[in-house]
Amino acid sequence: MWTRPRAALRQILDSDPRRSIYRLAALGGIAGALKLATESGAAETAPVATTLAIAVTGGALGGVLFLFLFPGLVRVAGRWLGGRGGMIEIRAAVAWSNVPEIWGMALWLPRAVLLGEEMFQPVPPGIEGNPPAALFFGLLVLAQTLVGFWGLVIGLKCIAEAHRFSAWRALGTLVLVGLMLIVPVGLLMIAAQALS
Repeated sequence: MWTRPRAALRQILDSDPRRSIYRLAALGGIAGALKLATESGAAETAPVATTLAIAVTGGALGGVLFLFLFPGLVRVAGRWLGGRGGMIEIRAAVAWSNVPEIWGMALWLPRAVLLGEEMFQPVPPGIEGNPPAALFFGLLVLAQTLVGFWGLVIGLKCIAEAHRFSAWRALGTLVLVGLMLIVPVGLLMIAAQALS
């Protein structure tokens, strides 16, 4: 999946497209929840154990729910661009594109050792004035960013393979999905503003 995602997904689609998709979705959801806990700053005041419990349970449930909702939008938008993928193929593509983020969760272990109770803070105060710790933290953030970027590339290639078109069309598909989500919300906000 890391170096030849299209070939890997094609092999999965040809053998058993339902294999491990719920497990991958749950683990991908946990990885996303850990990232969200850090980026949102919501975990800055909560204890680490509470944040971890919420990330694991909420992330797993959110990941599986995402697996049921998002592929439907990807299927519709992809069809507009000439894609031929069905729900089973798209669902497998979305689930298997979580592999980099799942492996990237291993980077949370050294982060936890380095930062302890500050592990969910975007810029932990504990590394200020400690150049080796700051350097190590910077390298961890860089590694997590690279894993996230490569996960996006793999996601595009998986969606492209499921729809049997180019990765550029997969990118267009994701842009259309974004518009499918943003436009109705924007219209509702405008309507609510007009009615108030």
